[in-house]
Amino acid sequence: MDLSTALAALKDGTLTARDLAEACIAARAERPDARDNPYAAFSAGLLRAQADAADTRRQAGQALSDFDGIPLSLKDNYGTGTVCGGTWPVFAGSPRRLPSMWNQAGGVVGRLLAQGAVITGKTRMVEFAFSGLGANGHWGTPRNPCDHDRHRVPGGSSTGAPLSLREGSALLALGTDTAGSVRIPAAWNGLYGYKSSRGHLATDGIVPLSPRLDTVGLLALTAEDLAQGYRLLTGTAIDPLAGDPLMDPGAIRIGRAPDTLWQDCGPGVVAAVDAALDRLNDLFRPVDTVMVPDLDEALALFRRGGLAGAEIYGFLTQELPAWLSSLDAYVGPRIRASADVLDYDARVAFLDRFANGVQALFHDVDVVALPTVAITPPLLADLAEPSAYGRANLMALRNCCVANLGDMAAVTLPVGTDDAGCPVGLQLLAPRGADARLLAIARAAARHLAGDD
Repeated sequence: MDLSTALAALKDGTLTARDLAEACIAARAERPDARDNPYAAFSAGLLRAQADAADTRRQAGQALSDFDGIPLSLKDNYGTGTVCGGTWPVFAGSPRRLPSMWNQAGGVVGRLLAQGAVITGKTRMVEFAFSGLGANGHWGTPRNPCDHDRHRVPGGSSTGAPLSLREGSALLALGTDTAGSVRIPAAWNGLYGYKSSRGHLATDGIVPLSPRLDTVGLLALTAEDLAQGYRLLTGTAIDPLAGDPLMDPGAIRIGRAPDTLWQDCGPGVVAAVDAALDRLNDLFRPVDTVMVPDLDEALALFRRGGLAGAEIYGFLTQELPAWLSSLDAYVGPRIRASADVLDYDARVAFLDRFANGVQALFHDVDVVALPTVAITPPLLADLAEPSAYGRANLMALRNCCVANLGDMAAVTLPVGTDDAGCPVGLQLLAPRGADARLLAIARAAARHLAGDD
């Protein structure tokens, strides 16, 4: 069941919040392999308590919103505070529980709880969110369900978020996205993902990776569910494109990202995205390849660690110094290497100029299209050597990091499979603050690709 169907069922009384909670619990119970558990913390009792409270409110005519009773998962870097007398620990992918100050609910979680959303649990993640592959040496690395025979990584750093949706233990999943950490796992698991533009959704109450680049994101089963999730988080409904002269699908200009972001892709990735864009040319107005000023310089800076490495090293040094010595082998060496960043201020100044320059290109286009992730989800066994891990991580993040560095909103839509049979995503980028319009465009695109328009 998708989120939109569940909302309708709650409204007409076909299902109760307890029914939805029991379905989530049953889905979790059907997958006992601890290695592939999406959750760092999951409590059936706490899930039932929240659902029963939602049903009591609805029966009394006091539902907090139409989302009252909807189950969703939270990434393990979100604080929640106490809910229905219980709480979830925060590990942020590390081997030990973080101090209680990091379990305070911020603006996003506060709004979720005020709307009556039911938290199913805290989903697993890369340690301190510092990778796009999903590997974690402390908690283990779940298998990507797209390959039943071999252990492929699921994507990260919001590793468990897509798996909670795929197994049916949540109807919406919240993650964070600093360089692709929502869009990569969404794309590699055949799901829809949304990265908010910087500052559009509050990041307080979330363990930071890079305060300058961190954004809140959503993963969902459908584009309509992304729109509903956005309404839950902001109170803003996503209006359809048709009927508004400024939002007519035929007036939407879709540009192609620079060739740099189409090169060195895995077999079948470009073909799947191009096939989807060919079909979308019947809906939107195609524009030639766009120029992104200073793109090569921005990507080179990212390959040198960008801002995130220096910022997470500074955070750990100041706030959690005891954690530095226990960082896992996937993230520890890269974080510690960032201790030597001496040009941080220059990096910030460059990225400010880069982001401002990026916004200008949207005078000529409404959205920019490119593959969400350039490569096929790697086999975990192929990442044992640090150099191999580093290369795969940079390639996984390359096409997604541009949205964070350039302060854009972004979505990913599933558009087929590559030659390995793994899901491929089409990424659409929009200027800062155009989040609602981007989600409307994504919904129209998804409907067209499905043949529903």
